[in-house]
Amino acid sequence: YFTNITWSPDSKQVYLIELNRDQNNASLDVYDAETGKKLRTLYTETDEKYVEPMHPVEFLPWDSSKFLMWSQKDGYMHLYLMDVNGKMIKQLTQGKWVVRDILGFCPKKKSVIIRSNELNPLQMNLFSVNINNGKRTLLDNGIGVPSGVLSEDGTRLLDSYSAPDIPRVYEVINVLKGTRKE
Repeated sequence: YFTNITWSPDSKQVYLIELNRDQNNASLDVYDAETGKKLRTLYTETDEKYVEPMHPVEFLPWDSSKFLMWSQKDGYMHLYLMDVNGKMIKQLTQGKWVVRDILGFCPKKKSVIIRSNELNPLQMNLFSVNINNGKRTLLDNGIGVPSGVLSEDGTRLLDSYSAPDIPRVYEVINVLKGTRKE
């Protein structure tokens, strides 16, 4: 199976995951977009039972030679920073929790904005994750289940959340300052 297809930032290559029929072996491969020729395999993941490639790679908007790859290889869905040559630079997120979504990037802070269940497995929270050092900064107020929409420039986040005792609330979060305003 071919899945999770992504164009390279220059549109000259296609990144995709090849998954075997048993779904226990996945490889991240690069193809020439013009000829369709396979250029190289960047990463391979295997498991006795199954692997779950659910997301395409996400290139860093400020450095097209690096991208984020999703994997559950440590038992939880996390993000890994890789380069286009297949070098695994580092595991960006880690712990006994899962990354659920990438909302986008804040190029000014060199960070990725994610939604995860780090604080509580029954809720979600919005974090800014510094690409260089992996430091996570909570962006929302830590209550309920937020669903954020990031501005095109990555500096503002519209957070819509609710909780059992709180009706729907909308806040605008300044990603650069970490401040919230209803």
